[in-house]
Amino acid sequence: MAKISADISSTEKFSEENKTTQSLYPPTAQANLDEPWCHVQETMNLLILAMAQIKLGLDDGDQKVASLGELFTDMASHQQQVNHYLATKNDTPQAIIDHGQQLAAKVNQGVMAFQFYDRLSQRLQHVVNGLGLTKEVLGDQDARHTRAAWQQVNQQIKNGYSLEEERALFDCILQGGTLAQALALYQQHLAKRQEDDIELF
Repeated sequence: MAKISADISSTEKFSEENKTTQSLYPPTAQANLDEPWCHVQETMNLLILAMAQIKLGLDDGDQKVASLGELFTDMASHQQQVNHYLATKNDTPQAIIDHGQQLAAKVNQGVMAFQFYDRLSQRLQHVVNGLGLTKEVLGDQDARHTRAAWQQVNQQIKNGYSLEEERALFDCILQGGTLAQALALYQQHLAKRQEDDIELF
């Protein structure tokens, strides 16, 4: 009896959870459809919202990163002057000179690290451009149903990529590849380019 009661309780719990999930997407009869409403317009609105959020994030980031970049650049300049002064003094302990050089190296590493933001900003700008092109073709009642229009959008997006690994990722996804496959292919092309860059030196 205890087992039967437990099974009934479990079934009732599943039924309640299922009702909650189903209530989010109630069945739609033809008579209940809103004639003026169109999912395309809703999609366009969400695309614009995504573009706005990304642009705001980029604008905020540009200001903060620019300030930090200037700060680190100033620190590097001042540290270089301090190290030069210490090196001209005969009584400066070698340990102090070594610490100054190490600090200068760390500051320079910090300056170089800010370059990552340039790449991040460029990637997000590609996303904004792609969303904008998608929104435009969806907004055209004729173009959104033609293959040529979508092919043109895809080509415009691809033309915006400057790196071979980005174009490889794009082609993989457009050919039906999974996210994991596309990212793996990107890493392969990136590793090859880095190896080629090393060989040049």
